[in-house]
Amino acid sequence: MRKRLEKIIYELNISLVERGSHTRLALLTALAGENMILVGPPGTAKSEISRRVAEVFDTKYFEYLLTKFTTPEELFGPVSIRELEKDNFRRKTDGYLSDANIVFLDEIFKSNSSILNSLLTILNEKVYHNGNLKEKTDIYSIISASNELPTDSGELMALYDRFLLRVIVDYVKEPSKLLLLEDRYRGISEELKLNKDILEDIARESKKIEIPHHIAEIILNLKEKLDEHFKDEITSKIREKVSDRKLVKSIGLLKTSAYTNGRDSVNISDTLLLIHCYWNRMENRDVIKKYIFEEIIKLTNKDLENYGNISQVWSEEFNGLFRKQRIDENGNPLYYDVDNNLVKFSYGDIHLMDKYGEYVHYKGHAEYVKVLAELGNFDYGYIDSGIATENGKIVWKYECSPVEVVTSAERELEGYERLVVKGNLKPAKIESYEEYIKAYNVVSPSLIPRMEGIRRNIEEEIRDIRKISNYLDKVRQSLMIENLWVIGDDMEELQALVEKTYEGMNASLLKLEEVLGKIDRAKISAER
Repeated sequence: MRKRLEKIIYELNISLVERGSHTRLALLTALAGENMILVGPPGTAKSEISRRVAEVFDTKYFEYLLTKFTTPEELFGPVSIRELEKDNFRRKTDGYLSDANIVFLDEIFKSNSSILNSLLTILNEKVYHNGNLKEKTDIYSIISASNELPTDSGELMALYDRFLLRVIVDYVKEPSKLLLLEDRYRGISEELKLNKDILEDIARESKKIEIPHHIAEIILNLKEKLDEHFKDEITSKIREKVSDRKLVKSIGLLKTSAYTNGRDSVNISDTLLLIHCYWNRMENRDVIKKYIFEEIIKLTNKDLENYGNISQVWSEEFNGLFRKQRIDENGNPLYYDVDNNLVKFSYGDIHLMDKYGEYVHYKGHAEYVKVLAELGNFDYGYIDSGIATENGKIVWKYECSPVEVVTSAERELEGYERLVVKGNLKPAKIESYEEYIKAYNVVSPSLIPRMEGIRRNIEEEIRDIRKISNYLDKVRQSLMIENLWVIGDDMEELQALVEKTYEGMNASLLKLEEVLGKIDRAKISAER
């Protein structure tokens, strides 16, 4: 069956540009016995898609453009005069909508209320009320098109809800392809066409398809998230809620997808079809997709951020064990002087920085000193010699802390060799395990219990990440198997997200294992 469907899909898309996903979804809709609406501007091949899909089946096809003036007779047939003579209200339905197998209704939301009620039962139950008779129809699928969606919660919303799939059709992204387009479509080959027996076989066998636990979990969690997300929709007349009917029908769609792909169970790629099922307003399509992606990878954006930072968190925790001020062999605290040498005194010549991070001066003999504009106030230290401008001349004077430098220029220091700033020196702090080992060569045994505590936490994190990584690898492998019905941007975006997340998880594993390696080396050093 799959090979046959692949050939059908190929022929369906001959001389169509950027409509591969739309024709596939329309065909799947018909195979699943469901209904689909194509939403988009005029001239985007919506009716052509429907006509081509109808040619796949050895069936009757009915097509009509609806307006507010369309009468029931135009869709369902004229009233039978012969039946009227018997006091029976009957329509002659041969060749009309209820007699067809594939139906295309253009601009369906422009229909009037006299048609809506009949369409509702046909869409939902495949039953036509012909007078006082309920006639079972042989309609496989109704495909509709509209330039716009309903904006209220009345009759049109009830009609809209009967369409399980909602597919957006836009203008071609690369119009240059249309310039070279040749009409080579000659219809569907007779040997490929599907008859009623094949459709019944697909419907029967699709019911046997299994829904694995992890797939059921994705679907139910998605419904719960969407119900929660849209629970406060007070101002909108169009409610975004996954009804029980839509949930059941969408599962049937996934089963049909799995069966026609030659599988005995639904997989991850099938769940992407839900992107076309669970939205009512176009702007919410991306919301649905976001939640589906989160459920597929089992991680929210916040989770991804946390796992990306987890190695840094534990690396900081480990380095925090060694973060301290350096001391000499007698236990005296050490400081860095202006030349970055270790000294025992905490007060002396310092590099003073302005608010831009620029040095005001450098220690040592110099012929010039750079003093920047608007340096601001300093909180400590004093300046032995300063410069100020008075009547255009350079003069020197003493300033006590805080010091405000108000001039800007490179000034020649006549008669003076340097400008000295006194202040508190920077403590010689150790910030990491590497700096600690470089300073002391060995680790204090008192740190071993705390290192072991960090090790246990990291090992637990590693187990969790490996579990997620193994799951993502299975998802990757699943998405590598082509799904007949799921192509295009949504699939590519999911594949890229899964790959990026998988690589990120493995990168976090490596970094956490590096921290474990440091703990091992530190422990060996402490036990010497």
